[in-house]
Amino acid sequence: MTDFLRAMGRRWYVLIVGLIATAGLGYAAVAMTPPEYTARGLVLLLPSQDVVGKGGNPFLAMGDLGLPASILAAYFQSSSVQAQVAELSPEAKYSVAIEASTRGPLMSIDVTDVTADGALTTLDYLAGAIPSNLERLQQEVGAPSASTVTSMPLTMDSEATEHTDGTIRMMIVAVAVGLLGTVTLTFTIDRLILRRAQRRRDDALQSADAADVTEGDEGADAAAGAEGAEPADGTEVVDGDDVVEDQPSVVVREPDADLVLQVPENLEQSR
Repeated sequence: MTDFLRAMGRRWYVLIVGLIATAGLGYAAVAMTPPEYTARGLVLLLPSQDVVGKGGNPFLAMGDLGLPASILAAYFQSSSVQAQVAELSPEAKYSVAIEASTRGPLMSIDVTDVTADGALTTLDYLAGAIPSNLERLQQEVGAPSASTVTSMPLTMDSEATEHTDGTIRMMIVAVAVGLLGTVTLTFTIDRLILRRAQRRRDDALQSADAADVTEGDEGADAAAGAEGAEPADGTEVVDGDDVVEDQPSVVVREPDADLVLQVPENLEQSR
């Protein structure tokens, strides 16, 4: 951990650049994944007057409206309706289906868009298209007006709900990747620089050692040359220590013993 912190301190400039890049990644993530806005509405299908009867309760006669609701939901998933919604709001996504939480003919409209106005506009369009298309489909099959199924809006959002979960997730991922990359890059650059500096020091030491060895060899060669050279003044070098000058040779003869002994005899004869 200490080495890591020291590396961050030594390469602080890399760390700062990485942090700036990380901030840019976070901003880009937010820009690429803006918040989503949702709006929801419920439309209830009502039975015809013939089914309800005079003075009847429509809520008690909804058991047979499942089929018209299914046909209407299938129609809104067609490509023609999707093209109409795309012209109204290109980024809008919608779903028209039978509400799963109920058993009656309750149609749910769910809209998602990148803007609140787009979500509410698409919701209003779909909510208005349900009764008009329901009436048109029944007219196309020749249903009498007295037996025509109708609809009524049950609830509609007046304000879109903002959802930032996706934006926050993307921003967290981008910042995490940026920080991890920054730390890794900083530590790696520090290691490379230290290794290069160590290599340079090793090369310098090797060069210095080589220079010392070369100087030592040259000194030894010079000393050997000095020992092998003959002095110009006639001196003789013995074992590299004593220098003896050449002297003239002097021969000392021992006295002749016979000659010395004969002198007394001669003297005696002469006497």
